Amino acid sequence: MPFLSIIVPIYNIEKYLPQCIDSILEQSFKDYELILVNDGSPDSCSDICVKYEEMDNRIKVIHKKNGGLSDARNAGIDIAEGKYLIFVDGDDYMKDFGLEKIMQALKGNEVIDMLICPLIKKFPTEKEIIDYLPIQGKSQLLNQDEMLESMVISKTTFWGAGKNIYLKSIIDKNKLRFKYNLIGAEDCEFFMRYIRLCKSFYLINIPVINYRLEREGSITNVMSASAVMGQLQVFYDNYFVYKFQKQDENVRIQTFFANKFANTISLLPYLPKDIELKKISTYLKSSKIILTNTKGTKYSIAKIFWLSFGYYRGSVLIKKLNRFK
Repeated sequence: MPFLSIIVPIYNIEKYLPQCIDSILEQSFKDYELILVNDGSPDSCSDICVKYEEMDNRIKVIHKKNGGLSDARNAGIDIAEGKYLIFVDGDDYMKDFGLEKIMQALKGNEVIDMLICPLIKKFPTEKEIIDYLPIQGKSQLLNQDEMLESMVISKTTFWGAGKNIYLKSIIDKNKLRFKYNLIGAEDCEFFMRYIRLCKSFYLINIPVINYRLEREGSITNVMSASAVMGQLQVFYDNYFVYKFQKQDENVRIQTFFANKFANTISLLPYLPKDIELKKISTYLKSSKIILTNTKGTKYSIAKIFWLSFGYYRGSVLIKKLNRFK
């Protein structure tokens, strides 16, 4: 049984896929299986996968009809045999020796339910930014309450693909899978369900994945009504998970998701004015109670604009005002 299963969902990325696979095969850490999930890609990705599969017996290839990112990842989970799992997008690539460094933290340590590390954000200009985690020193072991507090104070999100290594036994025991047809928030939805089942988190400020930003055609670079709606629903649902627990220590995480919900509303001006936008506005009207838990001056101002002009027009005005700051 391999120690780690690396799951790579693949769709229409023939330009980037060889670099992704090579960066994994060249790692000094070798105790892994590499699962390539060809999600009905219309380009030459299928041939690329077959070529690499013939080169290395650690590689498994799944060819399936297009079902989206969540469906592709789930297909990988279904056949994964590793003790731990990591999800790497097929247009990203690993840092040299990065895998060996973080695997050292897991090997021989039975108390870690999840390992979290920062990403290297790569811009088309070759500029890069490492989104370091808010921890003391290079690494820190946290319990669940401490983990939630770290999420609240962090300036970066914790749930992006490639940042997290999951314990397979927790996924199997609780039959966790990525939510099908959820766009723009599948990472957050899966991550939050998973961490509520964990007791120990090891945060380490050693990046492993080079994460491409602003790539043309990237799912994360395409603003859509379905992505905005997905984020709103996931933030709303998680807000109420902690709201119903009625524990004082959960107040800050409630505010965290309320603020995330409000931030997503501000994306409305970037969407086309169509029937989907009307659906989002209707959803916001039925879900506005969450906004009572936002905190911060900018949210107080935003709520005045939304109350006075509606969610779309209010967000347009806020966007215009921000240009003059």
